[in-house]
Amino acid sequence: MPITNQNLIQESSSQPLTKQQLKLKRWENVLWYLNRLDYLATSQIESLKLTGGKRNTLRILSDMEESKLISSFVMDEKVFYLAAAGRKLIGSEKIRKRTPNVPHFLMRNDVYLYYRPVAWHAEQPFQWHNETIIPDAYFIKNNQHFFLEVDRCQSMTKNEDKIKSYRSLKDSGLFQKNYGAFPTILFVTTSEHRQKRLRALLDGLKAEVLMLDAVK
Repeated sequence: MPITNQNLIQESSSQPLTKQQLKLKRWENVLWYLNRLDYLATSQIESLKLTGGKRNTLRILSDMEESKLISSFVMDEKVFYLAAAGRKLIGSEKIRKRTPNVPHFLMRNDVYLYYRPVAWHAEQPFQWHNETIIPDAYFIKNNQHFFLEVDRCQSMTKNEDKIKSYRSLKDSGLFQKNYGAFPTILFVTTSEHRQKRLRALLDGLKAEVLMLDAVK
């Protein structure tokens, strides 16, 4: 059955949901998370607790794909993104296809799923004077602000340049003037060697460098 705007069930509904309404509500939730996070692997969708257990998750995603609301490709597991019909249904103009950057998106989403922040802004630019920095994400958890950098395969030279930009932003005082304390700079990386290098580069800044395994 195709899903339409009229089918979507609002979270605030006080009436018990029928089986069909529950199904459509789960579909809607998956669509909105894909719009927010761009790409999600099957295990990541399951961890969001939107679709019940693993077997139910697989069935729901299969039904949604058959309805042409979502598309997928296989990496280590199936990865999903919004198809044209899904975008149209929720009013999204964000077009995603398979690209070499998908592993970066998935790694960033592992961080989202670990922290479950109250605010999450992917690739939001911050400008000061004649400079601009674009964190992989800016997020808030327990009233603490974070700049996230996903260090999957970026050169250390680029990491060093970006950390210099964070120092410049902090020294400008503009973020603190508008928002209070300067955010914790959170790097998530893939090896102990890179973790050690990043910690040295971040010396003197409020920062954390976590291994990917720690947030999965």
